[in-house]
Formats: sequence, C-alpha cells, structure tokens
Amino acid sequence: MLSAVAARKARLAQSQTQAAAETEAPPTASVSPRRATKRLAPPKPSAPIQKLPSKRKPSAFAGNTPKRKKTQAQRTAALPSLRARYYAEDDAFRAQNDDIAGDDNDSQDSAPPSSAVSDADDAVSTMHVPGADRAWTPSAPLADSSDEEDGDDGDEPIVLEQSLPTSGKPTLDAPRVLSTFQPVRDKNVFYLPNTDDSLPKRTVLLLDRLDTVTILGSYTLTILRGSVVLAGVTLTTSTTAHPVFAPRSSPLPTIHCLPPKAPASGFPSLPNLPENIADAASYADAVVILQELQTGIEGLGRVCRPFNGFFTPSRWHQSQVRFDMGLDNVYFMPAQTLDTYPLIVPKTWTAVTEAALSCKDDDGASQEPVYLVKGPKNAGKSTFARLLLNKLLSRYRHVAYLECDIGQSEFTPGGMVSLNVVEQPIFGPPFSHPSIPLAAHFVGATSPRTSPSHYLDSIQALMQHYALDVQNATLDEDNVDNKDTRINSIIPLVINTMGWTKGLGANLAQKVEEIVEPSDIFAFKLSAAEEGLLHATSTPGPPILHPCRIHTMEAIPLGDASSRYTAADHRNLCLLSYFHAVFPQKAALSPYASPTPLTWNIALPLCAQQPYEVDWPVAIDKLILTGAGFEDVIPAEVHRALNCAVVALVSCDPGTLNIQAPLDEETNGSARTPFHYEQGAFLPLPSASRCVGLGLVRAVSCSSSKPSIQLLTPVPPYLLSSARVLVMGEMQLPVWGMLDFRTLDDGGDVAGYERSRVPFLRWGKGEGAGGERRRVRRNLMRKGQM
Repeated sequence: MLSAVAARKARLAQSQTQAAAETEAPPTASVSPRRATKRLAPPKPSAPIQKLPSKRKPSAFAGNTPKRKKTQAQRTAALPSLRARYYAEDDAFRAQNDDIAGDDNDSQDSAPPSSAVSDADDAVSTMHVPGADRAWTPSAPLADSSDEEDGDDGDEPIVLEQSLPTSGKPTLDAPRVLSTFQPVRDKNVFYLPNTDDSLPKRTVLLLDRLDTVTILGSYTLTILRGSVVLAGVTLTTSTTAHPVFAPRSSPLPTIHCLPPKAPASGFPSLPNLPENIADAASYADAVVILQELQTGIEGLGRVCRPFNGFFTPSRWHQSQVRFDMGLDNVYFMPAQTLDTYPLIVPKTWTAVTEAALSCKDDDGASQEPVYLVKGPKNAGKSTFARLLLNKLLSRYRHVAYLECDIGQSEFTPGGMVSLNVVEQPIFGPPFSHPSIPLAAHFVGATSPRTSPSHYLDSIQALMQHYALDVQNATLDEDNVDNKDTRINSIIPLVINTMGWTKGLGANLAQKVEEIVEPSDIFAFKLSAAEEGLLHATSTPGPPILHPCRIHTMEAIPLGDASSRYTAADHRNLCLLSYFHAVFPQKAALSPYASPTPLTWNIALPLCAQQPYEVDWPVAIDKLILTGAGFEDVIPAEVHRALNCAVVALVSCDPGTLNIQAPLDEETNGSARTPFHYEQGAFLPLPSASRCVGLGLVRAVSCSSSKPSIQLLTPVPPYLLSSARVLVMGEMQLPVWGMLDFRTLDDGGDVAGYERSRVPFLRWGKGEGAGGERRRVRRNLMRKGQM
C-alpha cells in the first residue's frame, strides 16, 4: 500500500510541474489543422486539484501515455497542413484564460480604434459553402446543398471578401430608384382647377427625356404631347385615356419619357390648358395628364383581407414624406420599398416581339398571325402575353386572346377556357379587367387533370369559332375613327398556355400546339433538369407539319414582394372581383366586343346583396355535376351539394341537350327531386354550347309547390335568358366571400344574423379528429438529396 500511495503522489507532482511549465512558455499561434485541441487552464495554487483515488491498477510507467493515444498523435502529425473547416476551428473566446494579464505600458502599446478597424477590413472571412457556384448577395440566400446538381464539388472552400462594417448597425442595400423625375409644383407639376367638385381631379406632368415616373394607385393616363413607354408599350399623342391599375400586389408599371422626334419649338400648342401651363410645357419633351379613376376597385382589399390596403402604401411607409400628386388614391413612388417592386421588361422580350412583328410584315398574308406563349410556371407567361397583346394593339384595331391557363386566367375567373376580343391596351393585373368573353367553356377546376378530353375539345371549339367568325371578320366601318390607321381587316390571336410542363401536362401542351397551329411560338428557357424531366415524362408525338417560328426568351426575375401572395390568393381575388363587378347592362354595338366592368360594387358583401329568385322548372332545363366524386351524388342529395356552390351558366343550342324528367321515387323518406338532374351525366358538347358566366347559389328551396334557387351573378340580364343549364364543378367560393367585411373587425353579426346561426361557417377552434390545423414538415429530404 505504501508503494502505491507514493507512486500516486509522484504522478500528481509531475503533472503540476508540467502545467506550470506550459504556463510560463510563450503562447503559440499554430493550431492543429485537422483536429481542434482544447487547452486546459492551469490549476490555482490556492486550490490544487485533488484527484480521486483510482480503482484501476496503476501502470509501471506513470509518465507514458497509452499506445492508442500515441498512434493518434503520430497520425495527426503526419497529415499535411490543411485549413480546418469552419465548424472545427478553435473558438478564440473559449480558448482564452479567465484572467487578463497587463503591464504598465498598455496604454502606449495598444493600437487606436481606427487601426483596429482597418485591420478588420483587410481580414478575409472564409466560409465553406457546399456546391455554391455564384456570388453571395444580401437579398438572396445561399442555396442549400440539396438544391445543387450532383456534379458539383462540395469540398472546395469559397473565400468571400466581405469587409466588416465600420459601424455597429447592419449594412443594407440602398433602395432602388423608381422615379428619376423630380416633381416641383407649378414648375413641372400643375393641378388643373375643377369647376365642379363632382368631377375627378387632374394633374399635368411635364417630363424631360429619359425621365421615369412610378405611381401607386389607380388612374388614367393621357398623352398630350410626345411619347412615353408604359409597361413596355409605346404610347403616343392621343385623346385616349388609358386606365392604369397599379397595386402593391403586382409589379408597378413605370412611365418612361422618350426623346422627342422634333424640337420642342415645332410642336403645336396644347389645347384646353391654362396659359401658365401651356407656356411651361413649351420646353417639355412630353406632356401627360393623370386623372383619378374612381371605380371602387380599391375596396376589394376589404373583401379579401390578404390584399387589404393594396392600392395605398403600407402602414410602415405611410409616414414617409412623399410628393403630393393632388389626386386621391394616387401616390408618387420615388424609391423601392420592401413590399413594392417595379415591372421589369427584359430586353429579350422586346427583341423577340419586334422580330416577330417584322417577320409578319415581310411575309405578308402568307400565314395567319397566331402567337402561342409557353413555358414553365412562374416564368412570366401571362406578363409576356399581356405585353404581346398590347404591342399588337398598336398595329391592329382588335386582337383576340385565347386563355388556356385555367388556373390563372387573364380575363375570366379560373376554371374557364375563354376567347376574348380586346380593343384597348390593358395596364393592370387580371383582377382589374374581368370581362364577359366572346365565347367560353367551363372545365370546372383549376387544372385539366380530371377532364383532359373536355379541356382539349373546348380549345378546339374556340379555335373553330375564331377561324370562322372572328379572324377575317368584316367590322363595322361606321363606328371606326377615320384617323385610326391601324389594320382593320384581320384580327390576330394570342394564346396563353398553362405552366404544367410535366407528364400529362406536357402531352396536353403538345396537343394544344397541334390544334392551334401557331405561326410563332414564344418559349421560355428551361433549365437542364427541367429539360431532362420533360423528355423523360412526356410521350413524343408526331412532328408538327405546319411552318412555325420559335423565339426563345429568358424568364422574368421575380421580386421579393411576389412571394407574399400565392397563386391561390390571386385566384380568390379574381373570383371575388368578378362577383363584385358591375358590367354594362346593355349589349355592345360591336358583336365581337368583350365588355369589361365600369365599376365595382363594394358597398355590400355577397351575403347581403339581393339575388335573383329563379323558378327552377321554368328557367332551368338541366343540372350537371362534374369533377372527382360528383358522379356519386344521388338525386335526393343534390340540393345539399348545390347550396352555396359556384356554378356555370351555360347556353346550349336547341335540340342538343338530352333532358330527363325529374325522378318521382322517394329516397330515405325525402320528397321527390324537383331538379332536372341525371347522375353521372356528361358535360354539354363544346361545339354546341357556350358558358356566359358564373353564378353563386345563395339558397335552394325544395318546395314541391315552387322549387327555386337564389342566384347571385354579375352577368347582364340580356345574356341570362339563354343560359338554361347549370354546371357545378370543383370551384368553391373563398371564405372571404362568405363573411361580412363591415363587421368582421369588431366580431359582429353576418348580414344581420348571429354568427352561430350562419350556415357553412364555424367560428372558433375545430373539434374532433382532424379538427386541428394540419402540420406539414418541409425539412425532410429525398434519398437523392442526402
């Protein structure tokens, strides 16, 4: 026992001597390249470390380390000197001692703060990013390793030369300038006086060449002198007032002033302007008038709450000082904010559109102008199709637009394949110009997945209607301005396709190309992965025999504000905008016109508006249900499915509808069904029918004496008389359309009824299995991403 105690004391004394020697030795700056070693602080003399007695038999050589540790140290020393990974490097703060030793000359030897900052600026921060192949930017996060291709080298470190900021505040990117125009009242901005307060206010802007003006809100733009570019379209001197809708939920169009083609002294005098404004305008390159646009569309934000206040600056920027344009709901935007971004038109878009139009001028009338736009989702197809439509309207008096994207339609709510004829350029998102289409067919869903054959038949029927009745139509020359030099003998066609480019979607897109036979195809570039997946999942079809020019373009860059709203949010807004729209109540003079709404009725919610009461046996010939699972709805339960449903109002040719009498048998004790409903019936043939619009079934009465429904629709009365077939699909009214926005904030009633008595709505937390909110995990990776 004595020998063991003596050996233990000797070993403890030796360890204390080695620790003291390490403390006196100067610190070294070298760090092990492969493994970070921890340095232990020496024990204090006042409280020496007392080791517990070990139960293990002591070794004969107390100073030797185990053989395994020797081998580990030798292996580490034999490795080449490599830089440690960022997560394996020593923590400088953890390795420091608790006490700081200083001498008398600290104040003289220490460096001033400026030199310390300069040293930090010269330092290079090393960051290991697996598979990164692009420069780092503060606005775009670095891609995860799972998003990179398999061929990328993930072990090569990337050195980022990012200088440290001199101040303690984080550095932010400077806001992007949206308007180079410097407004000064009574110098280049003039308020026009109004003799009547009921008339809308007007403001005159005097622009110099290359000036840009970005405005948030709704207004009309009139060009009195010169020419400007708005949303990629050149507008020249005219008396036409172009409506512009610029909410925060979409890219803001910018007014670009073009250099004049003649000196300012050669321009004629401006009529109907005060003398002081006319004198100041003599030196301007362009003179434009902005006027208030009072349509009530701003109130849609109260109806659909995700878009609340989207025509005004956000609450974070309302306190900022900005120039007063003298117009209500019109705001001058000098710089970009976090929730606004400008409409950027790439140069390739302008180049391909000019090339396509010039090729048409060279070819003459050898081929009819049919332009098809295709590409993946979120590439900018709808924006480019709108740009192409506006550019064609500068040459043609009328342009037809075939909408094949039933998920994000331009002129109608979702679920419809439509053909529209446009006469004036459109400047605004889809919800700002819903229309009564020239011809349309109801598919019943936002995707043709459940009825691909009916989707293709509808497109083929619309193409036949365009070729026979629209393309070479002889328009009424009496209603055409003689000063209009645009082409009137032909109506070109723009076709917008869906972004479903994989599997069944790719096959449908190929069939659409075969049906429409385009003269020009505008295709967006696909990535290598998307190209490979497209060829792997699509079935090759027969080659296209008709001649066609293909123009390849780049995708539009998405702004940060575009991620605030999903595609479902925009669909809900378009549907609610359609039901609140007020269309002209009289038929247009031209048989090819597609009427757009004059105003929006936002005074009352849909649950408080007065509906039509439709006598079912007299006004409705047939009810058809389409979509997944609707073939199982029995006639006795059809009134439950029809209540509070979005239905299509379909007009069929006489003699083409197979009408079956209502069933008289009773099912489960219920009365006989008063509706002309056939379980599992097919949709009307697109070649013999037409969808005039949508309606909302507010209530259903199954009374045997007078069965009726309450129908709410914005379709004008002169079109309702021919719509005698109701088609119900998978589309549903958004929950915002069922609420009363007047009392939503204070928790009041809904259209005069208590919340507990309102049908189809449940307030509070759900109960029972599945009542809780579903949790979705998005941090799981596929096997190939690991």
